[in-house]
Amino acid sequence: MYFVDKEVLLGRLGYIDGLTEEYGRTEGLALERASQMLIEAVVDVGNMIIDGFILRDPGSYQDVMDIMETEGVIPAEDNERFKATFRWRVELTRNYTSIDHAGMKGDFKENLSAYRNFRKNVYAFFENEGQAITAFKGDQHDV
Repeated sequence: MYFVDKEVLLGRLGYIDGLTEEYGRTEGLALERASQMLIEAVVDVGNMIIDGFILRDPGSYQDVMDIMETEGVIPAEDNERFKATFRWRVELTRNYTSIDHAGMKGDFKENLSAYRNFRKNVYAFFENEGQAITAFKGDQHDV
């Protein structure tokens, strides 16, 4: 079991919110960075929740979100939206010299609601989860 710092988790949720607000105004390298960090931050928060609730170990980025869906953190529709954007991670990390910016921006804009809903879904999970949360440091925050 890993201890998860709730302050860090809340900071990352805020970071995701900020990226979704700015996303429509990004272009070029800023668009690439915002896209990649949306993916990375959501998966990072997912991993923190998985660690904190001692859920099964994920095998991939998409598996993190599949676990989050199975455990009731995110709805199936949002998982599908994440999946539609996660495909861009390969482009951003391996094929970065030939990224189709218009295609990437279109896919993210079409599915950005999953990122916008993420904080609300995480908060709802924490509120509804009956299991004691013993692996979170900094439990003084409302989540």
